[in-house]
Amino acid sequence: MPTFLDWTRGGGAGESAPCVICGKPAICRSPGGKPVHKVCAEAWTEQRNARKAVA
Repeated sequence: MPTFLDWTRGGGAGESAPCVICGKPAICRSPGGKPVHKVCAEAWTEQRNARKAVA
């Protein structure tokens, strides 16, 4: 099942900076303040959860 993150209460926007996952310019900020695309964060979270399920 796809992972969909809700950043309506914690995410934000800022100056364009390299995404911490793909390295392409991103204006989105994670709830922790890191520049990241929402799609990149969702894919990373899904992969991490899949690895935990196997372990």
